[in-house]
Amino acid sequence: MRRGLAALGVVGLVLTLLYAYAVYRYQTLSEASPLHALVPWGLMVTGYIMFAFSSGGVFDSMAIRLVFYGEEHEARAARRLMWLALALLIPGVVTVFADLLHVEHSPWIYLGFNPSSRMAWNGVLYVLYAVFLLAALLYAIRRGDEALLTRPGKALLVCGLVTSLALEYNLAMVYGVNAAVPGWLAAPAGILGVALAFLLGAAWTVIGLGIEGEEEARRAAAREMTLAAAAVGFLTLWTLIQEWSWGLAKPAEEIMVSGKLAVVFWPAVVLGILVPLFTGYPLSRRGRVAGAVAAAITVFGLFLLLHGITAAGQVARLEALETYNTLSIHALGAGYVDEALHELLASPPELLAVVGEFGLWMLLYAAGLAVLALRPGEKPRRLLVFR
Repeated sequence: MRRGLAALGVVGLVLTLLYAYAVYRYQTLSEASPLHALVPWGLMVTGYIMFAFSSGGVFDSMAIRLVFYGEEHEARAARRLMWLALALLIPGVVTVFADLLHVEHSPWIYLGFNPSSRMAWNGVLYVLYAVFLLAALLYAIRRGDEALLTRPGKALLVCGLVTSLALEYNLAMVYGVNAAVPGWLAAPAGILGVALAFLLGAAWTVIGLGIEGEEEARRAAAREMTLAAAAVGFLTLWTLIQEWSWGLAKPAEEIMVSGKLAVVFWPAVVLGILVPLFTGYPLSRRGRVAGAVAAAITVFGLFLLLHGITAAGQVARLEALETYNTLSIHALGAGYVDEALHELLASPPELLAVVGEFGLWMLLYAAGLAVLALRPGEKPRRLLVFR
């Protein structure tokens, strides 16, 4: 096991260095492109959305099982699951700042708080969720696994669960409203975002506990993949039908289903929805490796789905709204759609940064398993939380 963690940490370190290089490349572009204003939500934004959903999904499922069902096997895995959630949240938050070309202005989200802005509320919800997540983790390490089944432990979990669900819903609504033809994804976006979080959380739980963790909790997460995939499939279909029936939003649906983004959308459906739908329950009875492979495929497929939705909305906006269409033709010429899609799908710095995000997760998760008191019944021996 130690060799496995060491290998995971080494790979994570290499990919984290790649992440730092990619962010440097992104932050030091020689000249600004009109595409940065016309299609601002690229691969890095999708990466941060996916990691935020993943973190929340891991915590949500764990909290529900502990608070409402009092499952002992979930309590034995709770410390590792909370560290998994935190290790997933950090790459997402770091990428939020890495995507900003003027990082020094980011404190204004708090100093000039705008209560009518969903993005401003995201800044608050990230902090609240991180505080409750960290507090619950420290409480479990100091008091033991069973402490999460007491009233104070459940109170921390409920507070974290409420803020996590609010973050997932609000974050989904941000890209549902802001990154597309106005309102085209707004109605189902929040609900779809929460469902995606549960599916991503189940997949990451299978991966995380496959590295080291309670077998019963891993199997429960594998079964949850099937149920969550069914929900995501239904909500995705509902979204497509809704957009197909509304004229203004129809271009976004067409570009994703039968247009130039179909090469992203349909593989996403197969890998991110059908794979967990048909493999979750069978893999709950199989070994860790098979489950981890299916879960990794699911995570990749859901990344494609999230990016396909976000990219389709941005490109459709350029074509459907007169102001954006005029600006696009003026800045890029008649072939602006191809240039926009290339920027969204194949930007080298952003692509490397997304790969590097996974490395940062590997490094953090492996380091936590190696030095923190995360195993069932384990007591910290140094300082407050270290083995």
